Amino acid sequence: MSRIGKTVPINWIGDTEKYIVVPRMERNRLVKKLKRLIKVKGACYFTQGVPYGLIDFIYRAVVKLGLKERTLIFSRGSVKNGNRPTLNMVEVCELDWDLGTSIIIPQKRKYGSRVEFRINGRKSTLRIMEIIVLSGLLRLTHRNMSEKWRSAKAAAIIALGWQALDDADLPEIIRSD
Repeated sequence: MSRIGKTVPINWIGDTEKYIVVPRMERNRLVKKLKRLIKVKGACYFTQGVPYGLIDFIYRAVVKLGLKERTLIFSRGSVKNGNRPTLNMVEVCELDWDLGTSIIIPQKRKYGSRVEFRINGRKSTLRIMEIIVLSGLLRLTHRNMSEKWRSAKAAAIIALGWQALDDADLPEIIRSD
């Protein structure tokens, strides 16, 4: 299936052959890494290692959050929080020369990793990777909200649907495992 103008069919994932330089912190100094972009969907570019199921999820979230016109580059790599490696958050950074926004997903986090929650009394099993990626995308649209709020809102959106984004207050969310 081909891409027609600005309309992107929801099940279409195209191939691309582009490279981009992404800044990373290694041993307390800034290092530029060359990343090969191999998949494209709308204005979202993906490197090797981003699961196909996550590509569809990311594109749908980008459309719902109104980030379609923004260039987003998703890759896998080492994510650190205060010089300590972490598996439970993504790294978001703006690239030089208005190239877009780089979102780095933890390399060691498996796509199939799940966690159980009780959301408004209803039991839900959610993928951890989807929660952390949606939380990172919410960081781009809700900068003034805390990381705890964004993670809880991401879990609520995945479990209850996109109408949870418009709700003023968070539902009751309890981790049950």
